[in-house]
Amino acid sequence: MKRVNSIILLILLVAGLVAIAGCGPGAGAKVNLQGVSLGRVDMEGKPISGLPSDKIDLLLDVSAQEIRVNLSTDNSSSDVTILTLLPSGATIEIRDGGVVMKGFKPEQVKPQWATGNAQ
Repeated sequence: MKRVNSIILLILLVAGLVAIAGCGPGAGAKVNLQGVSLGRVDMEGKPISGLPSDKIDLLLDVSAQEIRVNLSTDNSSSDVTILTLLPSGATIEIRDGGVVMKGFKPEQVKPQWATGNAQ
């Protein structure tokens, strides 16, 4: 009986450590795009002034266990870097004209004004 209790306690301990370490479902890499330029910000055709910065940081709340990076060329011969997040399949395209994100839910994208300490 004492041995059974020890085995159960060991299993619970290992399961707890796995959960704390983040090896369970939903765990993965943090994706943070720093210093993304907003470009020109207009509302109803008029430029908005008084913004704290023209750059933002985007924290993507996703469960990326693998990120694939692919460099390709678009129709205008510009380089495009495509980040594919797996297992979701969401993509981030970084090109001269800006950043295009596909496959994200609005609640997964958390913008913040850029702090200027990009690392």
